[in-house]
Amino acid sequence: MGSVGDKEAFVHLVEKLMIRWGYSHVEGRIYALLLLRGEPMTISDLVEETGFSRSAISTALSRLQRDYLVEVQKRGRTKYFTAIPALFEKFLEQPKIILEKEVMPLEETVRKLLAKESLEGRRKKLVELLVELRLLEYALLRLIEIEAEELRKTYLRDELKDEKPFK
Repeated sequence: MGSVGDKEAFVHLVEKLMIRWGYSHVEGRIYALLLLRGEPMTISDLVEETGFSRSAISTALSRLQRDYLVEVQKRGRTKYFTAIPALFEKFLEQPKIILEKEVMPLEETVRKLLAKESLEGRRKKLVELLVELRLLEYALLRLIEIEAEELRKTYLRDELKDEKPFK
C-alpha cells in the first residue's frame, strides 16, 4: 500500500467508521490493520503493532469474529486472524439498527411524555417531534425495503446466471 501517512489515514478512517457503527476504537483499529495486512496476524503481532494489551485485543477479536468480520485459523497452538472485507454488509445493517435501537424507542418515549404533558407549548413541540420521528421511521423503512429488493435482485441474477437454458 502507499506511504505511512496513507496507511495511518486508512486505519483512522476505518476506525472512525467502525466506532460510528457501535464498535470500540480497539475493534476498529484492529479490523483496519487486519484489512491492510496481506497475511494473517497473531495476537502477538497485533500487540506489537498497536500497543494494546493482549486482553483488549483478544476481546476485540472475539467480537469481530462473532460479527463475521474476522476469521481465525489455528496452526498448532497459534491462532492467525484475517479480516473479512464486509463494510458494505455492515452499512446495509445500519438503517435497521438505527430504527430499532434509536428511533422507535425515542418515539415511544416522546409518546409517553406527550400523554403526561399538560402545557400546550410543550405538547405542540412533542407533536412536532413525533411527526419528525415518523418521517424518519418511514425513510428508514423505505431504505430497508430498497436494500431487501436489491439483495433479491442480486440473488436472482446470480441464480439465473448459473442456470442453463432449456433446448
